[in-house]
This record gives sequence, C-alpha cells and structure tokens, in this order.
Amino acid sequence: MLALEGIKVLDFCRNAPGMFCTMVLADLGAEVLMIERPMDEARSAYEKIVAGIDGLEDERRHAAFNALQRNKRSIALNLKEPEAQKIFHKLAETADVVVEGFRPGVMDRLGAGYETVRAINPRAVYCSVSGYGQDGPYSQMAGHDINYISFAGALGLIGPEGGRPAIPLNLIADYAGGGLCGAVGILSALMAREKTGQGQYVDIAMSEGVLYMLSGLVSDLLSRGVSAERGGNRLNGGAPYYNVYQTKDGGYFSIAAIEPWFWENLCRALEREDLLPHQEATGEKKAEVEQALAEAFLTKTRDEWFETLKDQNISVGKVYSLEEALDDPHAQQRGMVVEVEAPDIPDIPGGKLRQVATSIHLSETPGEVRYLGSVTGQHTSEVLEQLGFDSAAVADLMRRQVVQ
Repeated sequence: MLALEGIKVLDFCRNAPGMFCTMVLADLGAEVLMIERPMDEARSAYEKIVAGIDGLEDERRHAAFNALQRNKRSIALNLKEPEAQKIFHKLAETADVVVEGFRPGVMDRLGAGYETVRAINPRAVYCSVSGYGQDGPYSQMAGHDINYISFAGALGLIGPEGGRPAIPLNLIADYAGGGLCGAVGILSALMAREKTGQGQYVDIAMSEGVLYMLSGLVSDLLSRGVSAERGGNRLNGGAPYYNVYQTKDGGYFSIAAIEPWFWENLCRALEREDLLPHQEATGEKKAEVEQALAEAFLTKTRDEWFETLKDQNISVGKVYSLEEALDDPHAQQRGMVVEVEAPDIPDIPGGKLRQVATSIHLSETPGEVRYLGSVTGQHTSEVLEQLGFDSAAVADLMRRQVVQ
C-alpha cells in the first residue's frame, strides 16, 4: 500500500515548481494525470532545444530520465476547443486534486478554473502555484526563481560581504517555496476534507514561500530590529567557523562549528588551540582567524580532512559534485538512488536507469518509482476509453486535433 493510493490528481503544470509538487504526490502513491497541450511545431522545437532531444526515441529517453515526469500518465487536450474542455470536466468529476502553474486567469479562460471545478466537484482540492499569488499588484508579472527570491529578500543575503548577490540554483523558490509548499498545502486540504467533506482552493505564491522560509531572520528583524546583511550573518559567510575552505587538492570543505564545543574540537584537531578564545572575533582578529583556518585546510586534501575530522564531533562536510553526491555510500545505504526498469528505452545498459529517490521515508507506506515519465499524449487513447469513448470517437477527436 502507498500513502496516497486512490488519490486522483490532474496536473496542468509545465514548469519545475508545479511538476515537483505533483511528483511528490505521485511518489507517495497518487494517480497523477498530466493534462498537456498538444505538441505543435513551435512547442516541439522549443522542447528539443531545452532538453537537447532529436526525434521520438530521444523524447522517450528524456521523459524516462526526467524524475519530474515519473509516476504520471499524459493526455493531450486542446483546451481552446469546447469538446476538450468537456473532456476535462468529465475528468474533474472524480478528481481529488487539480494542480496548475499558470498566471492568474489563464485557467478560467481555458474553462478549467477553480469555480468551474468546484461546481462540478465540490470535494476537489484546487492548487495554483504562481510567482506572486492570485492577487496583488505583481500577480500578473512574469517571473522566475531569481525574481521571486529577489522580492522575498533572500537573494540580497546570498554572496560575499561587499560583493554582488550570488545566484543560487532555482531550488529556493521553484522547488521549496513552490513545489514543497504546494504539496504541503494540498495534503493539508485533503486532511481538512476528511472533516468537512469539502475541497478548497490552495493559493501558493513562490515569493511568499521564500519569505516564509526566512521566518527566523524576519523574527530577528521584527523583534530586535536586527536586519541580516549579505555575508554578514554567521550563517551566510560572515563567520570563519561556518564557512567553506579550499583544500590541498583544489577541492572544498565545509565546516559548521557553531556550538562552542564544536569550535573547541575543531581548534584542537587542527592543532590551533590559540584560536580557542576567538570564535566570535571581529575586525582584524576575525580576518586572522579566517586566514589561519584557510592555511590549515590547504595542508591536506578534501577527503583526507574528512577522514581526519568526521569522528571528532565537529560538523563537517565534503563539497560534492552531483556525481559524487549520488555515489556517496551514505546516500546509497539510505536508498536515495534507485534503479528503475526501462526495457523499452534505447541505449540503457542492462535495461535499468538510475533516478533520485523520494526523501520522505515512511516506515509502513513508503513511496516508490512505479513507472517512468511519459511523452506528451502517451495515454490519451487509454484515458478517453476509460471515460467511455469508443475507438471511432477517439480517432475522430484526434483527427480534428481536439486531443493528441
């Protein structure tokens, strides 16, 4: 049994935030159906450029490796056509969740907005994942992760003191502020439905998700008037004891000796007991401490330092590449890399490919990768037949490009 077994999700998402949200639900057992637009020439050309694919075999291979598409089926509906809207309305009758990632108003114009779904199925939970939410002066603005973390105050805190902001990967707003917050909101609404019998609307703004995650720093500002600064906070590069240092082999090593006993253990392990009184040094002394640590870490390789310090009760870590992260023995033992059967995908040695596993470890109903990602419209005929359309009707809808 899977935790979300029996939960039906209609997925209108095109980009990482919503796709990650529905991937989380799918990994935990939800039955996710991607409602995609037909693949016309313009979209096909764009997808090929972005994904670097050439032809149907490459498209299938790309979908198979794309974790954001796994555990999901796909139907292609041209929602500009009234008949396609009616097909969606029929799907909505039994849906538990609808997730969309467009700007406010788009789904209404496609005949698939919240009020339409609620009239068809009052038990449905409807989640919109957008940059700035469904109202407010920025709600119709275009945006991406870098813009959302800018408005939330996060980007201004990342980078060296006195330098320009450093651009992180699109994990903070897209995946955490959007995808994870969306999944939490949906699961909460499903829990509430158990008590009320009614679904509800879940409005997720990625920019607000980032601000929400800054709650600790916001609390300091509102309670004590202390505003965090780029490179000036002890957790964003402002402290020698919570930082990254280059090693002898050109690698990098992270330390987080925040607690006094960790700092003491670090100084003793480095044979620099003279630094013990200066954990919270400022000004020139702080620069001296940082320089001393930098020189010390240059005396061994990254892996040598890990072996030296990992059992000394100090918070340390090797700065990994993605390849190293996947191959790390701890990640392997924890099952964070899974092998999935891929018998029909070309150029896959042994008929299996690797993907990242879910990080949500449930003891009794663990999530799993049940099947690989689908290409656009792969299950259109199957889904329509389940809705009661016969083969002739399906062929007619495809001929008239209502579906694909």
